[in-house]
Amino acid sequence: MTPALAIRDLHVHFPGRKRLAVRAVDGVSFEIAAGETLGLVGESGCGKSSLSNAVVGLVAATSGSIEIQGQQVVGANRAALRHMRANVQMVFQDPATSLNPRMTIGAAIAEPLLVRGLATGAALRLRVEALLEEVGLRPEHAGRMPHQFSGGQRQRVVIARALALRPALLVCDEPVSALDVSVRAQILNLLVDLQSRLKMATLFVSHDLSVVRHVCDQVAVMYLGRLVERAPAAELFATPRHPYTRALLASVPDPDPIVQRAKSRVPLSGEIPNPANPPPGCRFHTRCPIAADLCRTAEPAWRRVGGGDVACHFAT
Repeated sequence: MTPALAIRDLHVHFPGRKRLAVRAVDGVSFEIAAGETLGLVGESGCGKSSLSNAVVGLVAATSGSIEIQGQQVVGANRAALRHMRANVQMVFQDPATSLNPRMTIGAAIAEPLLVRGLATGAALRLRVEALLEEVGLRPEHAGRMPHQFSGGQRQRVVIARALALRPALLVCDEPVSALDVSVRAQILNLLVDLQSRLKMATLFVSHDLSVVRHVCDQVAVMYLGRLVERAPAAELFATPRHPYTRALLASVPDPDPIVQRAKSRVPLSGEIPNPANPPPGCRFHTRCPIAADLCRTAEPAWRRVGGGDVACHFAT
């Protein structure tokens, strides 16, 4: 079966100082099957948002391949891109900046349907009302302005707009990080429910591992422009293979103080190296507690370990 999203050897580089390109994404490959949710995690600056923006066409890929339902995005002409964009929609981090403050939310949700010529008049109004109800809002909310809603309600509006065209792929870039803690669980449960009912593939970008654990089937860990580990969510959280993954999980606080004190501490010092001049060999070796001479000279190949894949010379 054709995957909803297939990325192969993707590179996204930006101009930098002294003619050095910033390698935001530097050779990433993965697939997302229809109905599957893949969590993409890593520290700030590792390339998560650059990758998600390339998938939806907000930034241009330098090289590589992005296929949405078998259709090539990289290098496609404007007409082909316009056709494909109906199959991929994005939910951004801050709903306040995702909505036009001068448009009612009904108009915002209706806009993609009007642009595509899918509904007009009474049919359009009924479709907008149905979308509002689908995300837990009331039909009479259609005439209100964005500032009349809370952050959680605005994010529901953004989700409704993203669902208007019934995309095959939904890209969520930190969709709850700008929301109050009290409403995050509501939005996450809404996304899980919609994904289950509509059978969409979802690329879920986040730095919050507890959120990823709740909503994702698979998890891919990114470091300095490259993936270092990918595995089913249950296995990755139970048995992380890569030292970087172990360090990320060890940094997540546990609400039980006894469990927190018993957690193993994984030393992780320093900052992510300059993406315009990444270190040779394994890119994580400058911060890795188990790095050896091999790590400083030879780039690790992807290996199958357990039920997942990992790029580490010493992963077991």
